[in-house]
Amino acid sequence: MRRYFLYTFFLLTTLVPAYAQVKDSTRIIALHQLGKSYLAQNFSPIKQLLVDTAIEIFDHAIRLSDTLQLEDLKNKSMVLKGIAYCAGGKEVEGEKILQEAADIYHRKGDLDMEADTWLKLAKNINRQQELFFAKAISLYQQTHNMEKEAAARLHHADYLYRANRYSQSEKELLRTLDLLHQAGSRQLANVYYFLSLNNRYLGSYEKALSYATKCVDNAVDNHDTLRMEVYSGELALVYDEMDRAEESCQWYRKTLATRIAHQGDPVVIFRTAGLLIRQLVKLQKSRAALALMDSLIAKIPAKSRYEKGIAAQNYAYCFDGLKRYPEAEQNFLAAIAWFKGIDAGAELISIVNMDAGRFYLQHGQFARAHRYLDTALEYRFDDRLVDQKELYHMLFTADSAIGNYAAAIKNLEQFQFLNDSIYTERKSKQIEELTIQYETGKKEQSIHLLEKEKRIQQAVLTKEQNTKRWIIGVSLLLIVIIGLLVNRARLKQRAQLLIEKKNISLQHLVEEKEWLVREIHHRVKNNFHIVMGLLHTQAAYLQGKEAIEAITESRQRIQAMSLVHQKLYQSDNLSAINMADYIHELIDYLKDSFHTSTRIQYKLDIEAVQLDVSHCVPLGLILNEAVTNAIKHAFPTVITIVLKRTYHEHIVLSIKDNGIGLPPGFEHREQASMGMKLMRGLGDDLEACLMINSDEGTEILIDFICEKP
Repeated sequence: MRRYFLYTFFLLTTLVPAYAQVKDSTRIIALHQLGKSYLAQNFSPIKQLLVDTAIEIFDHAIRLSDTLQLEDLKNKSMVLKGIAYCAGGKEVEGEKILQEAADIYHRKGDLDMEADTWLKLAKNINRQQELFFAKAISLYQQTHNMEKEAAARLHHADYLYRANRYSQSEKELLRTLDLLHQAGSRQLANVYYFLSLNNRYLGSYEKALSYATKCVDNAVDNHDTLRMEVYSGELALVYDEMDRAEESCQWYRKTLATRIAHQGDPVVIFRTAGLLIRQLVKLQKSRAALALMDSLIAKIPAKSRYEKGIAAQNYAYCFDGLKRYPEAEQNFLAAIAWFKGIDAGAELISIVNMDAGRFYLQHGQFARAHRYLDTALEYRFDDRLVDQKELYHMLFTADSAIGNYAAAIKNLEQFQFLNDSIYTERKSKQIEELTIQYETGKKEQSIHLLEKEKRIQQAVLTKEQNTKRWIIGVSLLLIVIIGLLVNRARLKQRAQLLIEKKNISLQHLVEEKEWLVREIHHRVKNNFHIVMGLLHTQAAYLQGKEAIEAITESRQRIQAMSLVHQKLYQSDNLSAINMADYIHELIDYLKDSFHTSTRIQYKLDIEAVQLDVSHCVPLGLILNEAVTNAIKHAFPTVITIVLKRTYHEHIVLSIKDNGIGLPPGFEHREQASMGMKLMRGLGDDLEACLMINSDEGTEILIDFICEKP
């Protein structure tokens, strides 16, 4: 199965660009759509595999965006990857990625996209949701984007509803409605839907029916077919909980037909069919319910354990209504068995155990009924108050029958509490008025639809005449496009071969260049050694002490430069030198030159800093001058050399001795000696700060900036 997904992913990322002439940005958008389609399959038995595949797809989109320098698409890919991690249960990783994306948008000053990212954090992370919602809403207010602020508040209201904070949820929904009115938006169906949901849970069915009716009407007026199945399903649920089976059946049928037409998730289709079947059984239409279930299974066979469990539950309703009790019992128990071992959700487990408990209660098997009712109570859900009320009434009946009177009284009290909360605000007159208003509106809408249908039929006749011409034109265009695609593929293949040849040629040139550079460094080092040999020979013919010293100092300076080129050609890196190795070898050379290894102790604290030639040569010469001066004039017993990289790419070189120090009033800028001039000049080459301190000896300090090579 995983190979199938990876193969699909390969086709999308390689063959589609080659034969469809899509832009690079379109490829990334296609990857986004593919990944999101995998994340949408919430009820799939291989959900985790789908999530992992989606993460791989979004990773590929990030890399492709990075290569093409498409920063906006890269950030969108990061957001989708974070959502995928959350969907797979890795909330810590998901939150980290989403917050990183929000920070990027914040630095860019893109407040709308930053707000979108905080909103996604609030919707996908199970902590600090209030903080994330507040950040998103605040940013939308700053950009005066009322429609997006309304969308954020709608999601916040949904969060409050799921947290059982119904009063706050309704206030947020009414604020959302007000914002949409101010923005001039007519798309209000989703807000009405959540207002209905909120009031239906609280048992305020008059308000729920009003909002559900407005929801459906608004969706029809605005041609909002995308979520019509959800809205009609909500209206069906309101009628269901009001025990108005005829109206409920009507809307359940519409919802089921829409979901089948849209080829929706089989789990959702089977659950919708189950709600419809329960209403048909109430209306004593159990044969129609069984025929409905048989036709549905023929069209959409149940495959997963989840689907088989719901199908068995629906068949049990049908057989129970037909009084085919052995078959009903068998299917109730089969449904419970199918749901074991899978994450079916508390609501579904509670309902199926309630069904079994109700069945055994009706057949006088009170102890057995109690066992299933206890399980239903354990998984009690907070969605449909009518089901909760029925559960406590059945527990009261079972406890009374088996003589458990104390428990029976408690269950009766709970039943009465729920019953009061449902029917206290119920006013049948208002319900009838709302129904009349709705039916009147429906009749007016039917007249409008008939008139519209006439106009559509006339337009269809004209369109049919044009269709034939379009088919011929499109066919010719497709032939031309296919020819161009084939030609482009051949040209691309030739270009690829040419690029590969050029790459090989360039690789050879790079290798040859590296060899030449290494050879140059080697020859420069040899030339320096020849110069040193000449100076050594020249010194043998000199008599004056100063001349000999000058020759010796020149040899030492040349050795400092020679050592740089020796390190370069011996190293794999031809542009930078490890200063720790270089300075240790230079100090060893100076020890041997002055024969000081017995009387002077050298303490080296050298960090393994990598410097290029332009920094190494001046630094080596400064070090040579400082150590030579210390040996010749300071008479130290310890020389300490420190090289470290400090803050903000700063490098500090310190050469300190414990000798006699500098004379009073010494100012290095006024000194005219060659060594001091040389150090100042080399310091200027490095754009360094040169300081000389005299405190229990002499310290020469060089501070300069050098970025990492």
